[in-house]
Amino acid sequence: MNVLTFDISADFGHFRKIYSTSSPLTYSIIPPTSFYGIIGAIIGLEKEENKYLQYINHETTKVAIQLINSVKKIRLGLNHINTKGNVWIPKQRREGARTQIRTEFLRFPRFRCYVHLRNEELFQQLVYYVKEHKNVYTVSMGLSECIANIEFVSLETFKNRTDKEAVEIVTAIPERLLQTLKIEAGKEYLKERLPIEMNSERIVSSYDEVLFEANGQPLIASVSSYWTNEQGKNIVFLN
Repeated sequence: MNVLTFDISADFGHFRKIYSTSSPLTYSIIPPTSFYGIIGAIIGLEKEENKYLQYINHETTKVAIQLINSVKKIRLGLNHINTKGNVWIPKQRREGARTQIRTEFLRFPRFRCYVHLRNEELFQQLVYYVKEHKNVYTVSMGLSECIANIEFVSLETFKNRTDKEAVEIVTAIPERLLQTLKIEAGKEYLKERLPIEMNSERIVSSYDEVLFEANGQPLIASVSSYWTNEQGKNIVFLN
């Protein structure tokens, strides 16, 4: 299977955890449901009425995420204004001109993304845009204010493996595929519950616990299925 590899980085990133409301928290890595929007922005699929989700979804797209930079988070105050009624008149509003919300951000996030699209035409478009360092719509790391940069890495063939022996895996691993994990000294293991599947109405239909190392180091694990290239790099798709 042909897999496009590229890096995405930014000064800040925010992928809001669904259960956080008044003080938004962020996932440590890009959830697949957010990554669908990133691909759609690169190749120019419309966001209106969620049309991009008709072409980029859990059934048509395979994505694996590798941490390059360590997970670092900070909290900043964001000023929100009340625009109900399609008008903003601060002096005439009882609630005041703005509300400040403490929001958690990723600091200097950088991920290596492994992508395969079932639709060959869209896949070739994605390869072209990434290689040429182009995109149709602005690519962001979650929020629109977190402008991101895309860098081409490679276009390679990966083969599926189902060995039961433990191997070195560089990407995050869904718990549903994990069989055994070797705990090593000096590594910081994190696990987060990420949204995996989302329908055309942007309703999440599936979540999964995902395991990764906080500083981007590979995991030694046996999984029910993984993919490997000619250089012996092993990845696991999240969806």
